[in-house]
Amino acid sequence: METIKLSLDREMFWQKPAGKDVPKINNRIAGCVHAVSPTEKGMRDLAEKIGIDGHTFCPATFKDGIRNQAHFEQQQFIALDFDSKTPDTTITLEDARARAERYGLRPVFAYDTLTSTNHNKFRMVFLNDTSICHRKVAEAVQLALGRYLFPESDPLCYRDISKMYFGGKELRYFDRTIPTIDVETVFRRMTQHLKETDPKHYKERLVTFSRKTDIALNKHGFLDVMMLYDSTELPGAVNNVQNGGNSPNSIIYSPNIKANGENPPKWYKIGVNESTSKTSVVTSVTNTDVTVKEKKNHKKYRSQDLKKIHQKCQLFREFEAGKRDMTHDELFGLATNLLQVETGIKRFKEIQLKYPEFYDTERMKEWERHLSYIDQEEYKPQCCSGFCPYCEKCEHGTNILSSSCPKGVLMERIPGYSEEFCSIEELQDDTYETISKAFYARDDKVHVIRSQTGAGKSYSYLRLMSENPEMRFIIATPTNLLKDETEDKAIRMNIDAKKTPSLEQIKGDIPPKVWKHIQKLYKGGQHGMVHIYIQQVLEKEKVPCLEKYMKEREALKDYKGNVITTHRYLLTMDENRLKEFDTIIIDEDIIFKSVIPNQGEITVSELKKMMDKSADSCLLKKIKEILKQAKEQSCVKADRFEWDKEDDEIIPFDLPSFCLAEKFYIRRKSKEKNLKEDSVSFLKPVFFKDVKYIMVSATANEAICRLYFGENRVKFYECKKAKYMGRLNQYPGKSMSRSSIASSPGIIRRLINRFGFSEERVITFMKENIGNLHFGNTEGSNTLEGKNILVIGTPYHADFLYKLAAFTMGIDFDEDEEMEMQVIEYNGYRFRFKTFKNADLRAIHLWMIESELEQAVGRARLLRNSCEVHLFSSFPISQSHMVVDFDYNKE
Repeated sequence: METIKLSLDREMFWQKPAGKDVPKINNRIAGCVHAVSPTEKGMRDLAEKIGIDGHTFCPATFKDGIRNQAHFEQQQFIALDFDSKTPDTTITLEDARARAERYGLRPVFAYDTLTSTNHNKFRMVFLNDTSICHRKVAEAVQLALGRYLFPESDPLCYRDISKMYFGGKELRYFDRTIPTIDVETVFRRMTQHLKETDPKHYKERLVTFSRKTDIALNKHGFLDVMMLYDSTELPGAVNNVQNGGNSPNSIIYSPNIKANGENPPKWYKIGVNESTSKTSVVTSVTNTDVTVKEKKNHKKYRSQDLKKIHQKCQLFREFEAGKRDMTHDELFGLATNLLQVETGIKRFKEIQLKYPEFYDTERMKEWERHLSYIDQEEYKPQCCSGFCPYCEKCEHGTNILSSSCPKGVLMERIPGYSEEFCSIEELQDDTYETISKAFYARDDKVHVIRSQTGAGKSYSYLRLMSENPEMRFIIATPTNLLKDETEDKAIRMNIDAKKTPSLEQIKGDIPPKVWKHIQKLYKGGQHGMVHIYIQQVLEKEKVPCLEKYMKEREALKDYKGNVITTHRYLLTMDENRLKEFDTIIIDEDIIFKSVIPNQGEITVSELKKMMDKSADSCLLKKIKEILKQAKEQSCVKADRFEWDKEDDEIIPFDLPSFCLAEKFYIRRKSKEKNLKEDSVSFLKPVFFKDVKYIMVSATANEAICRLYFGENRVKFYECKKAKYMGRLNQYPGKSMSRSSIASSPGIIRRLINRFGFSEERVITFMKENIGNLHFGNTEGSNTLEGKNILVIGTPYHADFLYKLAAFTMGIDFDEDEEMEMQVIEYNGYRFRFKTFKNADLRAIHLWMIESELEQAVGRARLLRNSCEVHLFSSFPISQSHMVVDFDYNKE
């Protein structure tokens, strides 16, 4: 919890300072900055120092140790001095407190001054909920409190922001709950006071107040001051600098002393007149940057939505039924939400009229004024956590409306959600220590380590290799590109390592006819025939690249050092070969990158033809069983067996994998628009051996890993997180799925032109034919490191793939379930998203989308570079700064 600062003199006085004491106090007090904990003990200690021990204080702190208005730094305490010099200024502490209570502006403590007789001179001290770093705002708050709400106070209180207050001789009052005031309530109460006392000319007086203080007026002629609970209503161009001064363009006041997880974040939007222009000061407790919504002529929520509010909100039901007398805060919170609903305020008044035992004539008049002010000031719906006593028991969003009847684009922070961040150095150390812990574990489990992109994962396992030269490692990467990069790093670290040769990397040098035949063998699952065929080719003709490949392959069999390979190669190695190594490290999520993408598929018609031609009883039995089940269901099971009849005949289908697979999904052309005929799809079987694996990835998901590898075989580690050095701006206004993009022709080109980026800095879907990288092939590329880039798209796959993956992992679900738009929570946000209702299916869906987006965003290496990524997707990514109501049509 943040401390509160003020200037507190170190000397005690039993009598009012006079003579030389006053200039001495003046000279030293600005250098006596005192920090107070906003706890009962901390505040009581301060109250006793001032109110009993006679310490002089200034509510403000100052720059350079100089106490004057020009050197004002900030203040959070506000003091009022009452000295009863004239009958008009005579007021008792009891009456002053009663008025403060009525206004909802309770002081923290009050004390008698050193010259008080019969309690006729006293001071009240208030605590604002944010530190006020802008002098004009501080002066305006002092003026509103002293000149208008408490006109009996000494005018010097609001004329001089640097005023000193001498200590006292008796603490008259202390509120152990440590109440706070806020700038919005102060200005709202002042406006109501002016309207009550001078209804004909109160707006003229507001104009005068605005001219004196530079607090701007809104279009209704009221002070442009508003409390916001919804971050989507904040100005977008806010600079997070707490430097005070007179420029409102660089101010954010923070933090809110109540922001402890139990209370919602709050912001105060304060319009400030600067010369002839109007700008905004925003007081805030968070650093969320968003844009401002434009007001529509009709209300977003219709009258029928009141029924949904009744069904969802317990507090509203109690209000409707008149079960109890509501507190001011509860009613105010309800009113700010009902204001957004057609007939909502009318319903609010009707309910109050129904229960005169709670709402007498005077209270109804008071609420008439509140409702008018809320409406004219265009208040935003208050956060449930700010007023509702049931918020801990209820599944709710930010406010009543988003909880009961979410509409359109919904992207709101889950109340109380926060992430802890460490330094990059701590992240690197933690990543290395976690990988080391898995390395030294004596078991045959799958150790999964999740650590951010750019956290030093490859450096950590290479360091372990260099520190343990007597041990043998296998490093498996998702691509040949990463394999080569890892080998280069190992060489630079003087690590003895060799990489496995790749036919894919030399395909350009292989005679086209030979390469075409090799591809057919791979496609048919006849992997064992590939090298036999290459030997046959080399016996007939000289092909240097293939000779080199075979030589490197043979040398690797007898090599006793470390091996760097790919996921696919690792999965073909038998258990005896794997046991020759001490450690197997898998770089990146092998399930996402190499298991799920490795699908087999055959049309039903081709399967029937195969059944007609084959004489193999096991194959015939399997095909018949699949076709039989396919008549009534999409998820099909059939026993596995090993196909061992490899020969020279080319099979245009991976029959060996088909025979080994046990679970299949029937894709039907009646349900998939672009499917020409019914097909049988399956994941090609992968068998992880009974050895220890260490998988390090930025996108690994614990639930998915346990489903795939087995609950008891996985040890999952979550490393610390570091805050991005760069910035991730996310625009969730459109889904940006393939269909969304197709329905908005030219949208990607408009975005490219608007941001002024070259196509090479854009990552989107492959079919758009833009840039060098696209979803599905971003791993390992460093070409965009440190550059500002655009990532456009929400990479949905066809529904069948999620169901096939879930079925293969043994998840039970309704195979007829289709994705639908719903409100979900993920990554600290509550948002509308098209996904599955089934929790396990949804987990697979969201994991795959998040993995793809994180990989794309990660190409800029935001963790270590001060660049920007602009992400256009409706799926929230960690550390995003949400930008709503972006104009997609603007060129």
